[in-house]
Amino acid sequence: MYESKRFIMIGAAIMLVGAICFAYRLYEIVQTDARSRGFKHPKTWEPCSILSNNNSGLLLYPISELSKEDMERIEKSKKAISAAIIFVATGEILIVVSLVSQ
Repeated sequence: MYESKRFIMIGAAIMLVGAICFAYRLYEIVQTDARSRGFKHPKTWEPCSILSNNNSGLLLYPISELSKEDMERIEKSKKAISAAIIFVATGEILIVVSLVSQ
């Protein structure tokens, strides 16, 4: 019993790390894109992107008018977002398996 609770806590911690990484990297992508488009306050656009209905399009978001440095930053963030999604999924699987095995 105590062992399954421990695995649930570990799964929740893994999910939390993945969610924080996902939110931070999404913030970087939106801020870089807003800065490249010349918006006055690029830091304020991230909450708008999180609250929108279709966040999945950001991973495949077509960006064409960026400098090489910005493109590299966005590609790095996309890879980190993929890793964050894997962390969240791993945490969820660990929690579900722990709950089912009780």
